[in-house]
Amino acid sequence: MSGGKIHPWSGGVPLDDRGFRYGQHVFESIAIRQGRALLVPEHLLLLGISAKRMGIPCSRNLITVLRGFLKMLFPIDGMLRLYLTAGVGAPGSRITNSGCYLTLEATKFPNAADLQRGIPLAILTKPLGGEAWGIKDGNYARHVQALQEAHLLGAEEGIVRNGQGNILSCAMGNILVWMPDPRKKNHPMLCTPPAGENVRTGAVLSWVRRHTPVSERKLRPADLLRALALAVTNSRLGVMPVAAIDGRVLPDQANSIALAQEYLRKLIPGS
Repeated sequence: MSGGKIHPWSGGVPLDDRGFRYGQHVFESIAIRQGRALLVPEHLLLLGISAKRMGIPCSRNLITVLRGFLKMLFPIDGMLRLYLTAGVGAPGSRITNSGCYLTLEATKFPNAADLQRGIPLAILTKPLGGEAWGIKDGNYARHVQALQEAHLLGAEEGIVRNGQGNILSCAMGNILVWMPDPRKKNHPMLCTPPAGENVRTGAVLSWVRRHTPVSERKLRPADLLRALALAVTNSRLGVMPVAAIDGRVLPDQANSIALAQEYLRKLIPGS
């Protein structure tokens, strides 16, 4: 993007862009389903929040241009990656002209059978977290390493905890947990880790919060042994029910499947 317009870019990211050289960039991943971008307001809001935390300019004009572009019909279904970089400059110098790059890649999204089947999760052994964990920035290696560890454990996603043992999120998404509520005859209570734990608020999690009550609660691995159901949320998976955690089959997946189906019904007509 340049001059207030979005146009094809054949040269790639310049090698002297600080987003490439030093990881000074923030990003959002937007699902394109049936040719339409999903949850655009949520993604642009989160992009602005991340940019502010990283000191990267994100002007109103940029957001306006992106909002207009994302209203178009796209030729394929896939994931649109939106990167906002620190632009060209010396390390530590003031950021004045940020760079903005978009890529679109074809993606296989979960179907109805995938949602019914769910995915296995593993609680990762090595604590992660810290202040940067809640930011989608250029230093995403720890998230990828966490996902790789989950794969080695035979799971599709991994549950990440911080140094105090509190659950933060999954490697590449947020986590929803249905806990039995003793005040209501153990009726399922939907929970997610508190934002104060440096947990990123993803666009899909924001959608869930608007459509159903969600309690913020500090959760530890032992709590997950009592969980009735779990789900992972991110832009590619949407709301993905969890079938098992560390090999333990969850006792009641009806709530997570119902929420996953509602997400598709509300955002993707005809699903």
